[in-house]
Amino acid sequence: MKLKSFFATLGACALLTASVAANATVITVDNTDAGFTSSGLSYSTYESGFIGSNYMADARNVSGDFAVWDPTSSTDWLAGVWTVEMLWNSGPTRADNAAVTIDSGSTTVSTTVNQLLNGGIWNNLGDFSFDLSGASVTLDDSNSTSGQNIIADAVRFTLVTAADTISAPTDVPAPGTLLVLLAAAAGIFRLRRK
Repeated sequence: MKLKSFFATLGACALLTASVAANATVITVDNTDAGFTSSGLSYSTYESGFIGSNYMADARNVSGDFAVWDPTSSTDWLAGVWTVEMLWNSGPTRADNAAVTIDSGSTTVSTTVNQLLNGGIWNNLGDFSFDLSGASVTLDDSNSTSGQNIIADAVRFTLVTAADTISAPTDVPAPGTLLVLLAAAAGIFRLRRK
């Protein structure tokens, strides 16, 4: 019976740890938010699979159109490693090689996305190290083939690791760790009392 109680307590600790991890910092910049700018794009609701009230599409066969998502205006933004995901809706005229540039504030990484596929879901672009200022994600039509258009809806940034800006004492556990240790100690104390 003691072993069963111990594993029940251990399971509760695991759930507590998972709930702490689930509360990670997430910043979503939609095409109607203050952190979004664009040129050559128009609002649309023609195809489903967007978040918010609409999305933006560029005119086919016109070059120089772009969209920029800037997360730095959020009070939750800080320097560190962030997972970057992009959401668009698919359709038959979407670009199969839309150009994406991730700007860390000091360096840039370029890639492409196929907007013919995976519409209406968050598409992971990777984990990137960002500075406190100058961070952005840009989508443009520089690679688009004639007759294709780019779709700008939303970009989501999820904090993986904050940059070390202040030296923290090394002998103090993180708040989530402390909760897990307290719960485990309470479980062990209950086992000893029986």
